[in-house]
Amino acid sequence: MLGNQYFMARKYQEAVKELEPIYLNDPGNKNVSRKLIIGYIQTGKLMKGLELFTSLVKEDISFIVIADPIFDDCPCPEIIKELEPSPNDPITPDLNIYNGIIWLYCDPKISIKFLKRAITDFPTNKELKEAIGVIKQFIKNK
Repeated sequence: MLGNQYFMARKYQEAVKELEPIYLNDPGNKNVSRKLIIGYIQTGKLMKGLELFTSLVKEDISFIVIADPIFDDCPCPEIIKELEPSPNDPITPDLNIYNGIIWLYCDPKISIKFLKRAITDFPTNKELKEAIGVIKQFIKNK
């Protein structure tokens, strides 16, 4: 699939163009959803990424958390290395959401820290609140 090739090459704009139609035809395809979430947030479509993220978390959080960086070609460990903020960088609501999404692929405890910060900026976002609850339950049961 061309979308996977673009994703593996970290050409997220092109990957999103290829993966979106697949997702629209088969919204239950979790492999496509997982990649599309990353593609969205890497291309500045943070709220689309958040919407898909909260949906997949509620459907099957393990599918995100247990993604294998090698087998599933998850770029999150390499993205996280680039996220080291300088002490002068402001922590924005968008940055909290971005980090909360990316970190769930690597460490749910760090993810929840960022998502809790994000919910203070988006207190009426019911989907985000529900996703936080699912992640908390996942951590508790782990």
